[in-house]
Amino acid sequence: MSRYKLDAKTLSLLKAQAKLTETFNHTIRSAKSGSLPFRLKVEHTSVETQFRLEVGNQRHCLTLPNTPTMHLKLAAFIEEIANGPLDLGTSAAKRINGKYSVLDEQLSLQVFDLVCRGGMLSLDVGLEQPIHVSIHRNRTRTAATTLMTIGVRQPRTKCFTLSGPDAEIHEKVVESINHLASIAIPAMQAA
Repeated sequence: MSRYKLDAKTLSLLKAQAKLTETFNHTIRSAKSGSLPFRLKVEHTSVETQFRLEVGNQRHCLTLPNTPTMHLKLAAFIEEIANGPLDLGTSAAKRINGKYSVLDEQLSLQVFDLVCRGGMLSLDVGLEQPIHVSIHRNRTRTAATTLMTIGVRQPRTKCFTLSGPDAEIHEKVVESINHLASIAIPAMQAA
């Protein structure tokens, strides 16, 4: 399956348009599937920006706090909608207060089990490459050393040690997985 991706020109337009209040027409392209037009309505305020995306007869909303990188979160949101049927039940749980998670409930439970026991896990989160997560648990203290990577030729890697209750460690590991996935999205690398 060929995936829809925003090109660098559209991404730079989104960056500028995120600071305005207006309606914009764009096209997202795929190598094999062609192009998919969409309309973006932006309502910018001093604190946050609301985006309304219309693709065909579907309408989706996203509200983000005003940050320098909000256009990247918007790009990931647009690509998610263009690349597959949107499951509103799981997608609503993924976006809370503008935060986005690549893990569904089942993958999150697998990561929690990994945090509790240690070991290695390959997470298929819908990107071109899986995210590999390895966790070493030290039984003499409540700590976990985490190594995660994505990519083959030029892998993105994170390594860190956390201590505390398993729930806190799980929260930080999931946050790090989301960050690693966000820097691996090709549209974000094009910016």
